Amino acid sequence: MKLRLKGNSIRIRLDRRDLGGLAERGGIEDALRFGPGAEFRYAVEAASAPRGKPTASYSEGRLVVTIDPEDVRAWAATDRIGFDHEQAVEGGSVRVVLEKDFACLDRAEGHEHDDAHAFPNPSAACGPTAESG
Repeated sequence: MKLRLKGNSIRIRLDRRDLGGLAERGGIEDALRFGPGAEFRYAVEAASAPRGKPTASYSEGRLVVTIDPEDVRAWAATDRIGFDHEQAVEGGSVRVVLEKDFACLDRAEGHEHDDAHAFPNPSAACGPTAESG
């Protein structure tokens, strides 16, 4: 699972293993550890959420993106790339994006293991682009 935070947006990319775990177990979780007792946890959970609109919450050092279980099943079984939802919060909004993680088209030699569980890139037949990766 790859997490990207930028301003008021959250983007999480799931590879095949991650999406499989979300579909089979109802959730996946990871952490950024700063040392003993200091960590930032983040998770994606299949639970009550509006259809097609993943939501985010944060409490006690844990960011959770929740997605409807039916959306998870359909996402895992189709070519759908992901979800993009603008969630209203006090004083503004948070953009919540969940996407399948595709294999990089121009991965540096020796780093192929980074894509071991990535989804096949639909642009691979077209060759590398400036926006790949």
